[in-house]
Amino acid sequence: MNQKIFLIALAAVATTSCSSKKQEVNQLEENTPLVSTTIVENRTYTPKLTYTGTVFANKEANLGATLPGKVERIYYAEGQMVKKGDLIVELSDEMLTQALIENETIKKDFERVSRLREKGSISEMEFDHVKAKYDASKAKVEMVKKNTQVYAPFSGIIAERMMEEGEVYFINPGLEPGYSMRSGIVRLMQLDPLKVKFDVNEKDLKNIRKGLPVVVRIDGIADKTFQGKIENIKPMLSTTTRSATAEVIISNQNMEVKPGMFAFVDVMLSEITASVVPLRSLYRLPGTSEDYVFVVVNDTVHRVKVERLETIGSEVAVRGVEPGKQIILEGKNRVNDGLKVRVSNR
Repeated sequence: MNQKIFLIALAAVATTSCSSKKQEVNQLEENTPLVSTTIVENRTYTPKLTYTGTVFANKEANLGATLPGKVERIYYAEGQMVKKGDLIVELSDEMLTQALIENETIKKDFERVSRLREKGSISEMEFDHVKAKYDASKAKVEMVKKNTQVYAPFSGIIAERMMEEGEVYFINPGLEPGYSMRSGIVRLMQLDPLKVKFDVNEKDLKNIRKGLPVVVRIDGIADKTFQGKIENIKPMLSTTTRSATAEVIISNQNMEVKPGMFAFVDVMLSEITASVVPLRSLYRLPGTSEDYVFVVVNDTVHRVKVERLETIGSEVAVRGVEPGKQIILEGKNRVNDGLKVRVSNR
């Protein structure tokens, strides 16, 4: 009987001990944070640098003359297309008429001395003197003629008539900020293609080079992009902004993009391969600009500092953590370096 009581007591003690250990295990699990994790991927992507820029005409010229005169006729209205060599403006020809009369008189003198020279009646010096006056007179006629008729130096659009017929043209600079500062009667612009200018900070210049592909987004034209490439980078920097101006050429066949429009310029750099993690797996230390991920090894957390390289949608390319590592996705705000965790997705 005593032996039976002893066995019952022993069994009760064993049961109590197992129950206590089970409670300890359950309590330990309850105190261990539950997290979800993901695996760091290795991915190739094309990084980009984004700038703001302004649209300009590919070519721009204020058409005028080197001599003042009355504007007699402007053959094109604003917005009309012209071809290279088209006559755009005619100025008064009083000076041309005077130059032609002088030329005709000197021409007669030249013909007379030419005949006398053939007969040997005048010296070579006298002949050379009259010939020089005649050559100068012909050059004057051509010069004045060029300043009474203004032709298009390239194909484009009449963007602005800065004077009207009947006004007297003087050589005064046009003072419209951002455009040509030269004097003129009409402003001619080539709008297809167009030029987009943007400033590159001195720290980025090492990554920017001629020929890199570019995607241009125009602020006033939604849901459309324009492809181009860097055509030119100025070899000097602004002393105030410490930046250099770069230029991109884009097509504008539909004439929907206008000079002066605001643009976003995405410069596509060379492809690189890097570790990619979800954006929400990053943890930023409060009060700093330092980013971290929490790596889980044998259910233990290790805080690893990373450097952001490029945001790719909901993911980000980083430097500092190797591909294949298990990192915490959900629950990172409940863990610390060296803490034991339970992983829910294993």
